[in-house]
Amino acid sequence: MPLVVDPSLEVVPDFTSNLYAGICVDLTGATNQTEEQVIEHLTQTWNADHDARVADWNQNQEPEAQALAAAERVHAAQQDAEHIQCETEAEKEQVEAEKKKLKMNGFDKTSTIGDFLAPCPAQYTIQKLTNFEYVELWYFSLDRCKDTLKMLHSTADNNLSLTRMDNQLMLCPMSAFKASKSVLADHELMFLTFL
Repeated sequence: MPLVVDPSLEVVPDFTSNLYAGICVDLTGATNQTEEQVIEHLTQTWNADHDARVADWNQNQEPEAQALAAAERVHAAQQDAEHIQCETEAEKEQVEAEKKKLKMNGFDKTSTIGDFLAPCPAQYTIQKLTNFEYVELWYFSLDRCKDTLKMLHSTADNNLSLTRMDNQLMLCPMSAFKASKSVLADHELMFLTFL
């Protein structure tokens, strides 16, 4: 029958106690030995049995300890592999992040920047063109484009308006829907404006 408790934790019984007094008296009468000799013999017998049980316990525990150590080695190897895999994935993610990171292009120290802004029509005009609607030529004149540029610098496009586009409601800047009060019909434009 296999042992379930480690016998090395057991302590030698006290054969001088009242619990063993009857046994000691019987052994003393049966063996013609003194009480001290009987107690010494009982202690030696218990120690011999104890040593045999400890040796048996240790022998049975050795395969279990080896199996436990092997399992711990396998577990440690798995953890190391997982750790290496996590580090590899983190490095890959970092490389991908570096690839996606915006990089500043070099610049030519000898190049110059112009001081002229190309005239741009008003948002209203662009919106009309987007919707394929008629737009007076006056909106494309140089004076009107300059006025639009000044107006953009002086006012912000914070005012929004609801509009329907392709059966959907959208928010658009009010300047996209506001026609100028000083618009001229095409036939009223001067010839220089056409040029």
